[in-house]
Amino acid sequence: MTHWMDAPWLLLIYTVPAEPSRKRAYVWREVKKVGAIYLRDGVCILPERPATMAAAEAIAARIKEFEGQATLVTGASLDPARAEAVVTQFKSARSEEYAEIAGEAERFLQHVARETEHREFSFAELEELEEDLAKVKRWMDQVQSRDYFPDGSNVQAKDLLAGCDEALGEFLEAAAARDSSA
Repeated sequence: MTHWMDAPWLLLIYTVPAEPSRKRAYVWREVKKVGAIYLRDGVCILPERPATMAAAEAIAARIKEFEGQATLVTGASLDPARAEAVVTQFKSARSEEYAEIAGEAERFLQHVARETEHREFSFAELEELEEDLAKVKRWMDQVQSRDYFPDGSNVQAKDLLAGCDEALGEFLEAAAARDSSA
């Protein structure tokens, strides 16, 4: 039996007033940020850990500020089949995010290749590329922080981001060489 089958789960059960809808959207976004899975409308599940507990408590407090209701259930247990299905949902959600990051990294590499081909080594272009890569790396960090059941689905994205660092370094060297020879 896998160790996570017996691990405790944390449930966030909540309702938020329908209006204004921005409050519901805020809660949904926060739930997604922490990587929770919805079991049904208003019922989210997370593996129970200090970090997920703190995040769920913060979301629950905000729901109450929004004049909603929130209940946290700690130490919840699931039967093995249900636990396995939930873990599969977590893995699938992270895998999709890693695939999106890999796609962004590939687009970044294509962008660098185009700029290199056109010999457009401007400082503004370099700054834009650095900003773009920093954004994708922050996204990767966020996804890894909510990857509670790592299964290697992040490897391609990690490898592509390493390639992005390398491509940006080469672009920087080419830009510096061009600038110093001008």
